[in-house]
Amino acid sequence: MQGLTPPFRDLTADILSGIVDGVMVADEAGNVLIWNRAIEEMTGIAAADALGKQARAVLGENPAVVSQIEKTLATGRSYSDYEAELAARHREPLPVGLVSSILADEKGRPQGVILSVRDQRGVRDLKDRMRRADRLAAIGQIAAGIAHEIKNPLVGIRGAAQLLKSELRDAAGGSLIEYLDVILKEADRLNSVLEGILDFTRVSPRERGGFNVHSILDRALLLNEETARQNNVVLTREYDPSLPDVIGNQDQLMQVFLNIIKNAVEVMPSGGRLTVVTRMSDLFTSVQADGRKHRLMVVKVSDTGPGIRQEHLQDIFAPFFTTKDKGVGLGLALSYQIVQEHLGTIRVESREGEGTTFSVYLPLAA
Repeated sequence: MQGLTPPFRDLTADILSGIVDGVMVADEAGNVLIWNRAIEEMTGIAAADALGKQARAVLGENPAVVSQIEKTLATGRSYSDYEAELAARHREPLPVGLVSSILADEKGRPQGVILSVRDQRGVRDLKDRMRRADRLAAIGQIAAGIAHEIKNPLVGIRGAAQLLKSELRDAAGGSLIEYLDVILKEADRLNSVLEGILDFTRVSPRERGGFNVHSILDRALLLNEETARQNNVVLTREYDPSLPDVIGNQDQLMQVFLNIIKNAVEVMPSGGRLTVVTRMSDLFTSVQADGRKHRLMVVKVSDTGPGIRQEHLQDIFAPFFTTKDKGVGLGLALSYQIVQEHLGTIRVESREGEGTTFSVYLPLAA
């Protein structure tokens, strides 16, 4: 930008500052000349710490990125990698797309390299959602068939046990009645599991309207207050009172937040803090049935529990996946499916020993 007159230099700086893609420009020696705001945010490295320094040193935690820059400088060719990762300070690596190309003067002579970095989280999330949707559809069909096949004979087993219990009670069956009580209790438990499977396979959009999300969050927290008290868990609300209404079915979304909050309270049996935060999201928009784009809000439910092991994070919303001694692992799978039906999404972030945050993004009515 050194050869530009001040007005055009300022305009170029404004354009680079406003671009959502990260942009780095280095000269032939590899010294950083431009480091825009987007790449600052992606890497956590301020422009003041990058400008004038060697790209290799600035991007030292990203050897693949450095290699691509140096390859472009050495060959004069453009290279791209749309499945790269960018290491960032104080957070998880960011999935990115990289494009490196030669910076040339008006006569086509190489002057340096331009690197553009695109945040690929949206693309990654879309791919994950498509894979998960395919898997859920297949599992749902199988599970529904199995549940129906088991449910019918289970009714017969329970009915026969009840009749036998009545006969033994009349005949003073004594301890045999206790065994029948066990049979009936286990039959009811199995029936509850089957009902959960059937609920999972038949989730469908119900009547929806606009409502204040804080009302169902308060209800979900209220239903978990006693367990939280017993576990010495402090429940904290950080609501944005200016949020518009969300679009959805209150009963279904109540089930989502009840599942998430209940799980969070249960993973802190020795005490902790559960925080529910609501705010506008500036990361997403959602296209609704009316064809219009709707802004999204986000509900963040954070706990100070033991966290989730990294190898389990990718399976956390899979049907029948659970790390608990009790339960069949359908609560979060069902929650994920409900939010998807509402054209929203759920993200989870967790660190072992520090806690977990579930972020639920939902479309706003306005």
